[in-house]
Amino acid sequence: MKKTYNEVTYNAWFKNTKPISFDPETNDIVIGVESSVSKGYWENNLGSELIQAAYAYANIELVPHFQVVQEHSEFAPLSSQNHLREKRPRRRPNPFMDGLPLNNKYTFDTFVQGEGNKLAAGAALAAADNPGSFYNPLFIFGGVGLGKTHLMQAIGHHMLARNPDAKVLYIQSETFVNDFVNSLKNQTQAAFREKYRTCDLLLVDDVQFFANKEGIQDEFFHTFETLYNNQKQIVMTSDRLPNEIPALSERLLSRFAWGLQVEITRPDLETRIAILRKKAEADGLLIDDRTLNYIASHVNTNIRELEGALVKVQAHATIEKADINIQLAHEALDDLKLNQHRSGLQISKIQEVVANYFQLSTDDLKGKKRVKYIVVPRQIAMYLARELTEISLPKIGREFGGKDHTTVMHAYDKIEQGIRSNNELKKQVSDLKTMLEHANP
Repeated sequence: MKKTYNEVTYNAWFKNTKPISFDPETNDIVIGVESSVSKGYWENNLGSELIQAAYAYANIELVPHFQVVQEHSEFAPLSSQNHLREKRPRRRPNPFMDGLPLNNKYTFDTFVQGEGNKLAAGAALAAADNPGSFYNPLFIFGGVGLGKTHLMQAIGHHMLARNPDAKVLYIQSETFVNDFVNSLKNQTQAAFREKYRTCDLLLVDDVQFFANKEGIQDEFFHTFETLYNNQKQIVMTSDRLPNEIPALSERLLSRFAWGLQVEITRPDLETRIAILRKKAEADGLLIDDRTLNYIASHVNTNIRELEGALVKVQAHATIEKADINIQLAHEALDDLKLNQHRSGLQISKIQEVVANYFQLSTDDLKGKKRVKYIVVPRQIAMYLARELTEISLPKIGREFGGKDHTTVMHAYDKIEQGIRSNNELKKQVSDLKTMLEHANP
């Protein structure tokens, strides 16, 4: 973390954070943090990074728990914390517990409905009340941080509340991939299929990562078929529609269409204010409506960034030892101006700036000529459109003369790799980003 974050961020969130205990049998790790603000920030923003880092480093799927430790108390070393493990009941050897744990905050009660998500919320509740019959499979798609995972896990909590012995399996799509690969390597395919094909509820996050993985798609198809035929509920999330996922097999596309495909869009202002109010109440914060309105008006991207903005305001108030008001919120969120500036960026403006930079016409960028002096600027423009806006790949492709979304993905990957090794290309992209920041007031 010290290598990744700047000194101020590191000192605020990591410097006084210590491991308290670790159970190698369950992979539960208890981490001591110095305040409720730190605890909330870790749970909402850093916990997933910790899980990913541990998995990448040692192939361990950590289950983190965060505990506030008094400022003047000492952190006990790991060796003296065995009593914590002894007090905690041993987890039963159930293969359905091997998935990622459900977040206790992700329930229907804590989900704030608005115009952009009410259809998805209604469908999720219907699927939870009548698993395997209404909306099976349920496919929820939309941008990052809009509540897809929240709704999906709420279905899991709802089922477990009604039947604590229900076999609920929540996984990231990459977990399915890794489990399948390991089953082939260790010759444990029977155990793999027992785990995935006998659950009552299968929750799969980010299925777009099945793209271009033919063997994985084939295995998931058979898993899907078994569960569906046994009237078991299947819920999936993705950042795009199934037919926008590259090289997704036709038979999977047809199966996904059997149920309901529902989109979550950005929350409107009223919903954003309601989300902030609910989070403030949960955190015990006293914030007036005018300040909530101010924060909600300045963060219109997604719920994750919205809640992150509130955490930032809360942290700023703690550091300054001041009450939360509009002036303090303005100071805390001052650096969000650039992000708000970018959120209104249009592809046409990107095309205009890139064309002028390379002394081309916008028609050249939208055309079909394959000469290098046009292809590279076109790819840069597509890269910038993907990097600086939240516009979907198919729409970006349409703005470039009807290009396929796979062409946009190829252009993005090409430029992203190129700027790592080509200093000239890196400078061009940097110049253009700066120009776009000034060209879009």
